[in-house]
Amino acid sequence: MKIERYAVAALGSARQGMKRLHLLGEWAATWSARVALRLYAAAHQVGQRVQSVRRTLIHFGHVVKTARSRLQEVLRKQETELAKILIDSTEPVVVTDDAHRILAANAAALTLFGVSEANLYRFAIDAFLPSEQVHYFERNGPRFGRSAERVGECEIRPLVGKPKVVEFSFQENYTLGSHVSKFHIVAGRKRLVQSAYPEAASASKSRWIA
Repeated sequence: MKIERYAVAALGSARQGMKRLHLLGEWAATWSARVALRLYAAAHQVGQRVQSVRRTLIHFGHVVKTARSRLQEVLRKQETELAKILIDSTEPVVVTDDAHRILAANAAALTLFGVSEANLYRFAIDAFLPSEQVHYFERNGPRFGRSAERVGECEIRPLVGKPKVVEFSFQENYTLGSHVSKFHIVAGRKRLVQSAYPEAASASKSRWIA
């Protein structure tokens, strides 16, 4: 009888264990399904975000490409206008960079500076100016006058010939990194009207200075 009772108890215990294992299996399957669903949802969200970022990057690329095309068009237009100024102007025009190096000049500027075209590019514009006036032609130089251009008068000291009093206008960054200076020789004047202040006196018959 004892053996039978032990057998029955063992069988009941085994059934309980099997039931527990079955419940554990069901729980594991349910948990796995939930985790799988969550992972799928998360992956779906990540995919949507990736697609959104991709669309944003494509749009940004189009914007950059359009902006670049417009900038190139503006630069080409400015370069064309600058070339036209150099060709058409009968008065001296000089193009310089931030280091004051001469990048381009027309024939009238060569005459004003007393230098040949072959030798012009060896010089900075500083070589033709008194040291105290060099900063008039710097990108971050003094601002005087009300217009966007810096206007005033200075002395040009050519390599050949006597110094000349000229009126000038200086426009920074006419094209990126290139600054345009225009000069007008003041006939019959041997001294500057100004003292320390660079803007010419209003009594001067200036082409640019009011």
